[in-house]
Amino acid sequence: MKPRLTLVTHVDWGHVRQRPHQLADALGAHYEVSVVFPVSRKRADVVENAAVDLPLARVWRVPGSYRSGLVARANAVLAGLQCASAIRSASVVVVTSPELWPWIAGALGERTLVYDCMDDALAFDQHPEVRALKAKWEQRLLQRSDAIICSSDELVGRAASRGARPGRTTVVPNGWDDGAFPIAASRALPRDGPVELLYFGTLAPWLDSNALRAVVTTLPEITVRLIGPGDCDELRDVKGIRIEPPVEHARLALAAVSAHALVLPFRVDELTRAVDPVKLYEYIALGKPVVASHWPGLDRFGGFVTFYHDAEHLVDLLRSRSLVAPPPAQTRAAFLAPQSWRARGAAMHDAIVRASH
Repeated sequence: MKPRLTLVTHVDWGHVRQRPHQLADALGAHYEVSVVFPVSRKRADVVENAAVDLPLARVWRVPGSYRSGLVARANAVLAGLQCASAIRSASVVVVTSPELWPWIAGALGERTLVYDCMDDALAFDQHPEVRALKAKWEQRLLQRSDAIICSSDELVGRAASRGARPGRTTVVPNGWDDGAFPIAASRALPRDGPVELLYFGTLAPWLDSNALRAVVTTLPEITVRLIGPGDCDELRDVKGIRIEPPVEHARLALAAVSAHALVLPFRVDELTRAVDPVKLYEYIALGKPVVASHWPGLDRFGGFVTFYHDAEHLVDLLRSRSLVAPPPAQTRAAFLAPQSWRARGAAMHDAIVRASH
């Protein structure tokens, strides 16, 4: 009989599929997994994410946890009451953000605790009092965790600087969903004519809206599609940019068929420098040219991605149509195969086993 594992995530199960969704599925090969998640009030942003054989427990909160310390503390108490039984039913508990520490602390006992540090939670835009609360909760989480799984090397360094115990930290990057993104044939960028650039993912302040606006303003033959949940009001009325609602994960590859190239237009700042973008794995599988902003953690994607340094550089690359052509399908398959979510789940399981002994 498999041991029981409860994954407590800060991401609504209906949000576009991210690391917590993928790991919940992948860890099912090793554990009886259940998932605890908060209910987002932005219901227009959610999609229908399957949960085959995954018991789901919803946590209800009052609005304002990112805007008020008082609300954040009140929601922590409410969440702790709601998810106590799910914690007590497990032998392993995985949490994905420091804001979840007070959700689990009262019921945790001696259970194996794993902190899956997928982002730097302190680098998001939030009220200073809320950030201070999260910093305090993160210190407690780092000290108590039996294993700290980081999605990037940058996060390992930040965890160490904030009190992670030596020898407890492991890097398990994000991965490739080979079911939703099978390896497609390679297709180079057209040498002339119109070009459609595509981004799919959360539409949030980390998008470099100035670079995207510069592209469509300077190069009218290029259009940009943005697919995903969130707010991007500053681009909503820009000619040449089309914003579309989120698409079910299994349909994203089909939604990308018309695109000539894929773009990862992130601002490079404290938040993004710690990110290992899931989208790059998915983009590489699709077999189209990929252009992305650059930070050191992305260097390993260099043979598959053209990097730009600022808006002017991005415009120049697209004007000259000088994006790196996607390598042959077999080359991309060889790169992605050891980076499947199944492999990531197995690596995480290994780290949990080591931490439990």
